[in-house]
Amino acid sequence: MRFIGRTTVRALAGAGLIGATALGLAAPAAADELTLDFIVDVQEISGYAGSTVQAYTSVANDRGLDIDGWSADFTVPDGATITGIAGEEFADGTERPDEGCALVTPQRVECHTSATLGHVDNVDTLFEVALPAGASGVIGAATYTVTPDEGAAKTAEADVTVLEPLEPDLVATLGPDFDIAAPPGAGFDQILEVTSLGGDMAGGSIDLTLVGGVTLTGITGLDLVDGGARPDEGCVVVDAQVQCHTNATLAQGATTEITFHLLMPATAERSKLGDATVTVTGDNGGTASDTQAVYLDVDPRVLEVTATPSVAGAAGDVVEIVVDAANGGPIGVASRVVDLVVPEGATIVGVEGFELVDESTWPDEGCALLSPRQVECARTSPPLLTGEAEQWTIEVRLDDDAATGELGAAQLTYRGGDEFYEAETVVTVTAGGGTASGGDGEELPDTGTSSTTVALAAVALLLAGGAAMTLRSRRA
Repeated sequence: MRFIGRTTVRALAGAGLIGATALGLAAPAAADELTLDFIVDVQEISGYAGSTVQAYTSVANDRGLDIDGWSADFTVPDGATITGIAGEEFADGTERPDEGCALVTPQRVECHTSATLGHVDNVDTLFEVALPAGASGVIGAATYTVTPDEGAAKTAEADVTVLEPLEPDLVATLGPDFDIAAPPGAGFDQILEVTSLGGDMAGGSIDLTLVGGVTLTGITGLDLVDGGARPDEGCVVVDAQVQCHTNATLAQGATTEITFHLLMPATAERSKLGDATVTVTGDNGGTASDTQAVYLDVDPRVLEVTATPSVAGAAGDVVEIVVDAANGGPIGVASRVVDLVVPEGATIVGVEGFELVDESTWPDEGCALLSPRQVECARTSPPLLTGEAEQWTIEVRLDDDAATGELGAAQLTYRGGDEFYEAETVVTVTAGGGTASGGDGEELPDTGTSSTTVALAAVALLLAGGAAMTLRSRRA
């Protein structure tokens, strides 16, 4: 038995602070005569059903005669059992030893020491007591009796109380990180940790959603079994949800871990597959949940975008610039925007399959004419999935007065998701309708007659004049 300072105070988990104290007061004596004068104490014992708590006992010499050796007996009521002594071991056997303590019965400990308890010394002892399951309220009294080898015994007692069980206060965490990312077709783990901060969780259920085509390949901590409904023990997969149940008890303050082994899909509509949610529900109360974002780890630049390399036509003609986008990656692209600017000398007059609106009424899906030379079109649904392609045909009119030759390049900017792609189309006028310049810089009006026609007419006139001169000569 250990000796500590008299003023020591212990805060005991599960033990109350109400103590019962026995005072040993000797008969009146002369002022210079010391007698045995000591205090015995045991604090109230309390805790939850099925738990193990510590019972605090002490004996203190209240400035009386030294106590040279003493016995101590600690008892608990039926239903409770003594399981140990903090910091010490029980002696062998079921009889009181000369030094130390023996467990005489599950409800009684008998101790003895030959040590001396000086007139200002005290000794405390912590007994470990298991409280019965299925009980509640005061189940009886614990007693602590100290008997000096030469003197009368003194006893203290205190209630032993079994508290109403707490509902489990659960905390669930999905790990190992805040979110999960893995390449297409790769395996990965989601680790579930469950802690009960309140009472014991006496069995419980687990539900984990499988998002975006993720599949379950195995579980560590529970068995994956066959079936279409939640089993009594183990896990099944039903409609993209892992449903589990266990009858194991998660003790108050304890943490358990379950690892779900999963596989990423080969392709997906988007890189974020969704938010995986886990919910844990105790059979005897308490619930907790957590969410983890799951991503397909891919290069977002998945499109191949091209535009017609070049177009040509006479002034006044309408030519077509065709934009092609093909998805060769593992994820779809939801939002796509085409922006085309044509060079001066050309005007955008339409987009095949769409009605052009002006900039002030720009639609969520469709085409808006931002200027005569710039159009912007958008598609958001359905997404352009893996292996799919789409096409945009933009109609461009070459101006009536466009000069023959290359006007320049139409500039395409295509945005797929958050990625930008660029291409260009060279625009050429093969037969222009431009102006000619007269003398002194004066412009001559365009009659619409080509220079070739004018030249042929001039030759014809010359030939006619020559013929007339020849005929006149002959007549002469």
